Amino acid sequence: MATDWGRLDLNLLVPLNALLLERNVTKAADRLVMGQPAMSAVLAKLRRHFNDPLLVRDGRAMVLTPFAESLRQPVQTALVAAREVLSSGRSFTPATDRRTFTFMAGDYVSGVLVLPALRGLSVDAPGVRVNVVPLRAELVELLRTGWCDVLFWPLQLQTPELLSFPHVPLFTDEFIAVADRDNDAVVEPLTAEALASTRAVQVNGVAGQRVVSEVKLSEQGLSQPSPVTVESFTLALQAVAGSDLVTLTPRHLFDRLGPALGLREVPLAIEAPKVTLAVFWHPRNMLAPAHQWMRERLLAVAARM
Repeated sequence: MATDWGRLDLNLLVPLNALLLERNVTKAADRLVMGQPAMSAVLAKLRRHFNDPLLVRDGRAMVLTPFAESLRQPVQTALVAAREVLSSGRSFTPATDRRTFTFMAGDYVSGVLVLPALRGLSVDAPGVRVNVVPLRAELVELLRTGWCDVLFWPLQLQTPELLSFPHVPLFTDEFIAVADRDNDAVVEPLTAEALASTRAVQVNGVAGQRVVSEVKLSEQGLSQPSPVTVESFTLALQAVAGSDLVTLTPRHLFDRLGPALGLREVPLAIEAPKVTLAVFWHPRNMLAPAHQWMRERLLAVAARM
């Protein structure tokens, strides 16, 4: 099988990467804003070069061959190296430069950190745009491939793979129990026994994973009956408003939204679960001036929390 990278037309690296990521000729063409016939021609050239089909049909879908799978990381590494060479020495001037950042964050960190950090952006950096997208199950892969620039994630739910990326803690928060202001049936303070019998709104984590509060309660052998399950802490607060339910929510989020929703804090007789939020990024962005500037902006807001 031919693996002579020196004979490969380097102009094919970008479409090769798109094909490896999308596993589909049409989607790869759309990703690069080129026609499908042109992408099909590129795939034919790549197949001849590597003497491997790269993409094969499996039922109704296309899948990568084992050799194509082995190319994914080297191709991404090559593209990262190329970008670093081409961007070396560049500076970043917020007042005049143009660029777009993509943040991947849950509703909680978006509300208490990201949005405050973006206030005044139109004045400080009018050419900078920020896309804030929700957390996804494949978050590590999306960070690795450059689909997002930074990821906000709790250190309590980290994985060895995620910790291999550069990161820095932003702030630590605690979970508090919250009920409607007019709900006087809740036992105060909420003991372990009371928590186990008090109906609560539960928050689902990414792809059905447990959130930090649930993980910490389970470590103490505790769980709550949950007749209502929602996808975000913000929705959980809205579900508690006007009901006989309770929920555990980060204090910073409650301080921002709770009073306006007519909610109150219910004292806990157990140790409050803690969460430490961190920001993760790809090593290629470690020294990039624009990324350093944005991280400093986020850290400045976090320092005031």
